[in-house]
Amino acid sequence: MWSHNQLAVKYAVLGSAVLTMAGCSLNPRVADVTPIPSIQPDKSPKPQATQAVRTPHTVSIKPQRVATNKSKPSSATPSLDKVALCALKQCGKGYCWGGNSPLKGFDCSGLTQYSFGKGASVNIPRTAAAQYKVAMKIPREQAGRGDLVFFKTRGQKVSHVGIYLGEDKFVHAPRTGKAITMTKLEGYWKRKLVGFGRIPGAAQPIMPKSVV
Repeated sequence: MWSHNQLAVKYAVLGSAVLTMAGCSLNPRVADVTPIPSIQPDKSPKPQATQAVRTPHTVSIKPQRVATNKSKPSSATPSLDKVALCALKQCGKGYCWGGNSPLKGFDCSGLTQYSFGKGASVNIPRTAAAQYKVAMKIPREQAGRGDLVFFKTRGQKVSHVGIYLGEDKFVHAPRTGKAITMTKLEGYWKRKLVGFGRIPGAAQPIMPKSVV
């Protein structure tokens, strides 16, 4: 039989064990009993707002560069691109003296006349010599895709013409027995070269703008 004192000790030990399992402690830590400091309102004087001073905004104006004739055009106009494309589409067709249509064939000036009419809606003369007269003469370094390139293949008169493609290449109808082709501007053709020409009307829009 348990005595009164033994029972008291036993219950005290059991109670301590239960509290320990429940996460309680008979001796609370100092951190657990540290009082939470109260937050007091800030009574320090607030700084007065100062009015922002606006500084005048200055805009620097750069001088505009004026293009000169010495500058090389970056690219051909859309209509001149179409002129070159029309000529390239005829590659492989046979040469025909006096010809100026895809069905009949082309000679050199017939090909250029057809390409400018179809690609840029611009009518140019029929012969190579006449096309040279109406073309605006330009130096080789300014020649671009869709410009005309002229040659003297016989005598001292312009007798041959092609459409320049850029990078020393041009498309033309060479002669009887030869198909329309793209040729490098070198060798024979470099020796026979007269110069380059631009048709001013081909640099304008194909469809005119409506007048308001």
